[in-house]
Amino acid sequence: MGGNIFKNIATAIPRDRVEPTIEAYTKALGEIFPMKAHSLSFFKPVGSAGKKPVSGDLDLAIDWTHIARSFTSAELQKWGIEWDDWNDLYTKIHKRARTATYQMSKMRALLTLISAKLTEKMDVNDRVTAGNIFTCFEQHDESGPTGDYVQVDWMVGDIDWLQWSYYSHGEISLKGLHRTQFLVALFSEIGYTFSHFSGIKEKKTSEWTITSPEDALQLLSEHYGMVTHSQTQTFAQLHSWLLRADSEAYFRVISRYREILRIQKENIPNALQHTI
Repeated sequence: MGGNIFKNIATAIPRDRVEPTIEAYTKALGEIFPMKAHSLSFFKPVGSAGKKPVSGDLDLAIDWTHIARSFTSAELQKWGIEWDDWNDLYTKIHKRARTATYQMSKMRALLTLISAKLTEKMDVNDRVTAGNIFTCFEQHDESGPTGDYVQVDWMVGDIDWLQWSYYSHGEISLKGLHRTQFLVALFSEIGYTFSHFSGIKEKKTSEWTITSPEDALQLLSEHYGMVTHSQTQTFAQLHSWLLRADSEAYFRVISRYREILRIQKENIPNALQHTI
């Protein structure tokens, strides 16, 4: 999700190392934050890791309630963080924020302080958001540490939304972004902005009004034709669905989609190579 941040350290991770590495990673987190060890066991891999023979990084999603249901002194102490330190940082962050909600600024402050403590066990990038921490951790196999490293990204938010928005089936020759950017194009064509982290909102507005997969599917169904959850798991499924559901809108969406991929310097899927 965060791109290749640790270019000089992290490498791709083979499929058979994914589970041992996640297990070692969550164990390390529990040692740093013993009072949150149980909560941190709820990290779930999203994206293509474990589905493709090799993955560029590990994206781990967790529901925000496992990070902090509230920002009281007692809750923050579980992370070893003082309320005054958190409140000072939160105040600074929210004063600079243009569109962030109070909740987003509060979570970003907490994740920033958490990331500082993570440096005890691993490399951590200082680019922290309201839903992301970017780390680098040693890869493990069944025998233990391998000497290689992998980028591990935290995805904090509503777990149902995160698992849908970051879902990747591991399509051959395609990346997870080929599927999610198709969703971006679909929602953009009908006047909405799609965010992996926040949800969906009308363009030029600030409120993320759609934050569940079910409501997102309902919006697509209303504008293009009936679509189910199982039809949105891959680029191929989305492409096939749209072609059948709304042939008139198809070429407009594909035009947007191709432009998105061009800007991101990503390959055009073979199914669209001859599409105008």
